[in-house]
Amino acid sequence: MFQMRTGVGEWYLVNAQTVVLTNDDGIFAAGLQALARALRAAGYRPVVVAPDRGASGASRSLSLHRPLTVRRLGEDQYAVDGTPTDCVMMAIFEILKNRRPSLLLSGINHGQNLADDVTYSGTCAAAAEGCMEGIPSVAISALTGRDGEFYFDDHADFFVQSVLPSIGRLRIPRWSFINVNFPPRPAARIRGVRVVPLGRSTYSDPIARRRAPQALGRSRKGWIYWIVGEPKSLKKRGTDIEAIERGCVSLTPIHLDLTDRRLLAECRKLFP
Repeated sequence: MFQMRTGVGEWYLVNAQTVVLTNDDGIFAAGLQALARALRAAGYRPVVVAPDRGASGASRSLSLHRPLTVRRLGEDQYAVDGTPTDCVMMAIFEILKNRRPSLLLSGINHGQNLADDVTYSGTCAAAAEGCMEGIPSVAISALTGRDGEFYFDDHADFFVQSVLPSIGRLRIPRWSFINVNFPPRPAARIRGVRVVPLGRSTYSDPIARRRAPQALGRSRKGWIYWIVGEPKSLKKRGTDIEAIERGCVSLTPIHLDLTDRRLLAECRKLFP
């Protein structure tokens, strides 16, 4: 019943029994645990391998200059003192080295991973690492409502019951993963799933400075700095940003070939 068919350079997911589940918010995060419950209820076996603390914005960083430790917190629950990418590598090459997973899910992230956020995201980085290792991978994120509320149980059930079966019929290229974002509303009010490209965004006033407390000592001119700012859309029409604003789930295929083909041709003219 559970198998995976392969084509030339492609992975076609028929169904998945053993699922690697990770995130960048930490193993105790509500979004991750909600997704684990929904998967178990649907007959999957999620093996949670996640950071032991928050690692948002870690992107694809690796812990190269120190050893990693892994703590088993319960059946199929492992906490790694590293980044999301560390967790995926630990899951594939150590924890599940004799039981290759057929699917990797990263999330549900506490907050959006839309547009250019995917380049910072530890959630998307984990999915990128999974697809590079030949495992169909999906990054899942949810926006927070105006009052800070999330609908993780609703979104987890919606994803497992309404999105994952369709993704399972895709022929996903080896170097691609799927990025999914949920709008800040319960499942009953979601207006469908839109397949859209990434938008473009930036952050306004990304650096905030504060007077350094005495306990921290003094940095340059007595200031400390925070990376903050609000996202500002540069391109949203027909993209994941617009889909979310319209109350839809956004679904975007991401490809890891970063080569700019047009510029490559231009460079070849200059350097024949």
